[in-house]
Amino acid sequence: MKIAIVFVALTIACTNGASLDSILRPGFPEGRIINGQAAAKGEAPFIVSLKTSSHFCGGSIIHPNWVLTAAHCLIYSKFEVVAGLHLRSDESDVQIRQVNGKHNLFAHELYEGNVGPNDIGLVYIEEAFDLNALSRDGSAPVSAINLPSGKYSQTGKGKLYGWGRDNSGYLPNTLQTLDVNIIGYSECKAALPASSPLDPVNICSYTQDATDGACNGDSGGPLIINTTEGSELVGVVSWGYTPCASTKYPSVYTQVSSYLSWIETTILNNSH
Repeated sequence: MKIAIVFVALTIACTNGASLDSILRPGFPEGRIINGQAAAKGEAPFIVSLKTSSHFCGGSIIHPNWVLTAAHCLIYSKFEVVAGLHLRSDESDVQIRQVNGKHNLFAHELYEGNVGPNDIGLVYIEEAFDLNALSRDGSAPVSAINLPSGKYSQTGKGKLYGWGRDNSGYLPNTLQTLDVNIIGYSECKAALPASSPLDPVNICSYTQDATDGACNGDSGGPLIINTTEGSELVGVVSWGYTPCASTKYPSVYTQVSSYLSWIETTILNNSH
């Protein structure tokens, strides 16, 4: 019997219920980094945690006053942005900024509020992050990441970061990372069901026949490549087929290079 692929938008939190476990559907990531490992302290100083009472999305610092994330993460009018975080239980070296009001949130104008293209957004940070601060060990716990320069391929070996639930279903205390293989739109489209809402503004990570290539990481979190000139942010975690732990389809990201003009214009028009 052929299982129908049901198109629905899921919430960011995990969906419970054994009756749903066998149904694969395109939805927002459950926040899992399946088969990831602990990142080294200071490995990803650009990542931030968006949190209310608890962590709900990831994001990346691209400017002292700006964080790039997924549009579907911009669901609260008030929340905290925590930078420099490695262990969720230790906020001794972090910088916490308050976001108060929808006027600081900028979802892409063409995003339709569901699984699909244009899932990208910006958060304006009124009190700029201090990118020159040093921790007690002399390292810089907070920094911005470069946007795609156009000099390097955006496919091939990449890295994913987040505090999403691990294989056990619990939020790990330590920032997790996963080495991934980044593929382009055409290759990704061929690996997904024909009904998939994939768009040319998407890229994917995929390891054939492996669950660690599907629906991994926190929504809004960074997919990066490392270059000779530093790390570049090539993707923002957008959606995948869920449940994450059982699907072997690619994970889908918003391709940052497709939105460089939108990012620049939004920042220029809304910086205070």
